[in-house]
Amino acid sequence: MSAAVSTGAAGGIVTGMLHEIWTLGHFEAVSRFIHPEYTMLDERAEVRLRGREAFTETVAAFRGLFDEPRMNVSHLISGQDMVAYRWELTGRISDAKLLTPALQAIERHVPDIRLISHRGLSIAHLKDGMILQEWSEADNTAMSQQLGWWK
Repeated sequence: MSAAVSTGAAGGIVTGMLHEIWTLGHFEAVSRFIHPEYTMLDERAEVRLRGREAFTETVAAFRGLFDEPRMNVSHLISGQDMVAYRWELTGRISDAKLLTPALQAIERHVPDIRLISHRGLSIAHLKDGMILQEWSEADNTAMSQQLGWWK
């Protein structure tokens, strides 16, 4: 039987997940927020991730790019079992080697060059009080530009 999720509860589940898992790195919380049958689809509606383990590995990989990553939500619209939200992952790149050689050369003089943000939009479908499915689109071009790899 599906748990009833109120409008406020649906948004709270998503923001709780983003804070607990993405910002704080509390991966033990995955089972509280992510449904066992979780899938993430990209902008072409192709499955990118399937299951809690794939979700955890992906979040860990992104968090590993940053020193003190922080996930923020700037806009959120929620219904009974759907939440649409605009997010931003910010932090300092943990390894300057991810920057282009030109940016690496000035990094010691301009330390904020390593401060970047990665933005996107997601729509989450909830079931049993957990995120069952997400459709996400991220601005990967802007992130590449900040790293100096795309002009």
